[in-house]
Parts: sequence; C-alpha cells; structure tokens
Amino acid sequence: RRHHVIDVKRLREEPEYRAGIERKRVAEELLDRVLESDDARRALLTEVEELRARQNAASKDVGTAKARGNDEEFERLRALVTEKKAEVARLTDEAAVKDGALRDLLLTIPNLPLTEVPFGRDETGNVEIRRWGEPKAFPFRPREHFDIAGVKPGMDFETAAKLSGSRFVVLRGALARVHRALAQFMLDLHTTEHGLTEVMTPVLVRDEAMVGTNQLPKFAED
Repeated sequence: RRHHVIDVKRLREEPEYRAGIERKRVAEELLDRVLESDDARRALLTEVEELRARQNAASKDVGTAKARGNDEEFERLRALVTEKKAEVARLTDEAAVKDGALRDLLLTIPNLPLTEVPFGRDETGNVEIRRWGEPKAFPFRPREHFDIAGVKPGMDFETAAKLSGSRFVVLRGALARVHRALAQFMLDLHTTEHGLTEVMTPVLVRDEAMVGTNQLPKFAED
C-alpha cells in the first residue's frame, strides 16, 4: 500500500524534518501530540515484553515444580502464569488501540514538501519555474468559461461548495452532457489507440484503499 505516513523517528530526531512539516502549516501542538502518543505506545510495548518475559520464566518454573512433586508451588506458579497471560493480553490490546490512534493522528498530517518548494501563505506565493510557447492573442476580450451566457446557467458553484468545498462545480443539463461526452471520448482514445484497459471498479472500498489515496481522514470525518 502507498502511505504518506510521517516518520515519527525522524520527527523526533531531525529538527529540519519537523521544520519541513511545519511549513505545511501543521500546528506545533499536533506534532507534540504525535510524539506523546508514540511515547505512550512504546512504553506500553516495553511493559508487554517485560511481562511476557516474566510469564515465560514462571512457565518454566511450573514445569520444575511439577517434576519435583511440589504441588503447592506448582499451583501458585500456575496461577501466576495465568495472571500474567491475562495481563499481557490486556496490555497488548491496549497497545493496539494506541497504535491505531497514532496511525490515525499521523494520517491527518500532510506530506512533507520538497526542500526546493518555496514557502508561501497562499497561491500568491507560487513561483513560475518555466514557460513553454506563447499565450494566444485573441482579436477580442476573452471571457472566463463560467461567464459565457450560454454556459453560466449550467454551472452551480453554490451547491458544489456545500457538497465538496470551494473550487468545485455541479454541472447540469447540456454542460453535464458535454462533460460526459468528453470523458467518453478520452476513454475511447486511450483504450483504442494508447493501449490502456478500461476498468469498472466498485464504488465502495475498504478503509485501507482510501488511505492509499490520501483521502481516508477527510472521508472518515465527513
């Protein structure tokens, strides 16, 4: 599976790594919570390993007591092993819960940006890297597509914002039909001329599949 989970070890040990994550406007408090959650999880796992070692040692002593015919010691040690086994199981379950909580927390943190990406508070901070070709010169003043009189009625930004947030649009009528036709054209082009295979997948997917698309936290919250 393709995850984008943050490396907690690097977060703990490398200031540059943490600074890179904070450039994506991740709150310091969230990163501190990640480290605290990881500390608690690791401490619990250490406790589980120590308990398991004591359980194994007691199990050996049970065999020794039985071989010596020491029934009282045998019963005491057998009860101790049962107790430790139950405690190990309980703490293992608790560690699994903490592990899941840490994983979910990590999935709320965005990918680490490349070092060469400039820092910007919004899109005005974008830097032009290169150009190709020349912008087309029109003999008239061009309009945005959403301002064309025949197009405007078929574009519903308000409903789209309620459904998906800003920068989305619901298409209706002829516009939806044109959009469908373009999608059909591209599918036909790629499958008949570019060697792609058309696939129809299920609409509902497992959580793990959503994690691979970096969408799980958003959809789970919604």
